[in-house]
Amino acid sequence: MISRNQSHYIIMSAIYIELADFNFAKNELSRPSEEVIADLLPEGEEITPFIRDSVNLSLFHYGEIVEALSPYLINWKWERIPLLSQAILLMSYAHFYYVEKGKVDKKVIINTGVELAKKYVEEKQGKFINAILEKVIQ
Repeated sequence: MISRNQSHYIIMSAIYIELADFNFAKNELSRPSEEVIADLLPEGEEITPFIRDSVNLSLFHYGEIVEALSPYLINWKWERIPLLSQAILLMSYAHFYYVEKGKVDKKVIINTGVELAKKYVEEKQGKFINAILEKVIQ
């Protein structure tokens, strides 16, 4: 069974891969999300609804999420934010507003994003992610 922490890592990674591989010319993903997720799972594990929903809703609502985050990106443009930081922001926003629909305390969502940032992005980016999530998740 996949732990919640493992699930968050898989979600972040799948979103990152989809962002990196996105075909802008055709406005489409290069591979279905299910394939990307399956490649990230430990052998013998199945895709959980939480993982599938988190990845799919992050990508489906991409435009809305970027629009919601943009006012808080002081002196930054979304396109200039490193893809892994984008993935953490997308995942956190989607988790709160679309997956859990406000049923999970915002502090838990923010903490999850910050913990991923501490492990996988530069310290400066981690602080940036924390500041953005504190403002946008209400």
